[in-house]
Amino acid sequence: MEMTMTLRSEIERGIAEMGMNFSEFGEWSGINRGIFSAILNSNPPKPISLNQLERIAKALGHEQGWMFDLYIDECFYDGRPNRRRVEPFLIRSAELNRIDCIQKVLSRLLEDLKQLEMIFEIGEALYTSGKIKESVVFYQCIVQNEKYHQSERLAVSHYRLFRAALGEDNERNLRAAIEFEPFCDKLPDHHRLDGLMKLANVYFSLDKYGEAETYSRELSRFSKIIFENINGSLNDKIGVDVHAQTEYSLIVYYGYGYLAMQSIMINNKDYEQAAYYISKCNSLNNISGLDEQAKNEVLKFDFHSKANEMYLNIANGDEQAFYECLDFIRKHPEEILVALLFITEHATKHNYPLDSLLHEFSLQLETFSYENSYYHSTNNFSRQMSIYYNLATWYVEQKKHKMSLDYLLKGLAIAIKIKSTVMFMKFVPLFEKYRSNASHEQIVQYEILIGGLLLQ
Repeated sequence: MEMTMTLRSEIERGIAEMGMNFSEFGEWSGINRGIFSAILNSNPPKPISLNQLERIAKALGHEQGWMFDLYIDECFYDGRPNRRRVEPFLIRSAELNRIDCIQKVLSRLLEDLKQLEMIFEIGEALYTSGKIKESVVFYQCIVQNEKYHQSERLAVSHYRLFRAALGEDNERNLRAAIEFEPFCDKLPDHHRLDGLMKLANVYFSLDKYGEAETYSRELSRFSKIIFENINGSLNDKIGVDVHAQTEYSLIVYYGYGYLAMQSIMINNKDYEQAAYYISKCNSLNNISGLDEQAKNEVLKFDFHSKANEMYLNIANGDEQAFYECLDFIRKHPEEILVALLFITEHATKHNYPLDSLLHEFSLQLETFSYENSYYHSTNNFSRQMSIYYNLATWYVEQKKHKMSLDYLLKGLAIAIKIKSTVMFMKFVPLFEKYRSNASHEQIVQYEILIGGLLLQ
């Protein structure tokens, strides 16, 4: 009890410095006089709740988190963890970024691995309330200490850590995906749908189309099973629960698999299969019994499938589709990155007039707002970077080296920002190949970009 008495001694010293007696301070802090007396004078003293400690700290004029390191013993007052004190203390410590206190409590809790369930539930409470960053330490604890590899709790913890790790850093995204992959099929159905879609999306952003195809196919297969269970003869409680808990409407997962396969097949230049998946997406309109939210999602898939049909025609050299696409960008400026990526990929082969296109859309390309985009920012960075690479190589073909190097440097800056090793290793050799054509300003800009890597 030495640490506990030290905590009470600090409280008593603070009250004395304020020139108050216990009764006056109890009234000042808003703590019932009898409770306050029991906290300080009973034998043994009454344990202090976290709310009471924070009231006392505020009344004494201390910052938030005062005496948290000494409060840990209150959580184990009789040698065992008391959840009514442990749980709020861990959550509050997470909110205040007191990782030192969290680690000390977790270390004591882990003396009994049955406490993993409480640790997991605290992580879930933080995550589902939007405190994702604060939840990470608790899921890491589960991952490091869960002994049963098939545990659903372990799978969900890996899933949460995967979701928390995703951002603009491609290398980090890839590591997170690789660590999560073995646990995706062990998740509850609603998390599994989300996990499959996020894995497909990560690999799309990394231009790893083989992996993206694997997870897109699995998403289509699995979401179809769930969807049919709900809308068909197997309309049981499991299916209803999945529909209620998924992050998006269930039709999103069902349709996203088809939509993703369209892009994969177009990238693979398997245009026949791309057309097949476009037709599968169009067939979503024939599903009966959809609510209004699901119907709105179907309209979005219909929109993107029609756009992919147009891109398919661009890939096949249809000049009319090229001009149709320009009109499409004018009507839907949020689609500019997707549209320009398809056009620039096929510009050289089909001699599309990029000069006139850029005359109209270059400013829109440069100032594209990631924040207001329908697409994830990681995908948008990847698309914009690839567009710049396509333009750089196209202008090389046109013998317009200054324009080529301008776009190359813009793309290189994004590759460094999102740590895209693959694209970095495309941009650097291309610049070095045409360095002799670079202006002094372009060389300086290039050296600043490369030099910045040494500071990371």
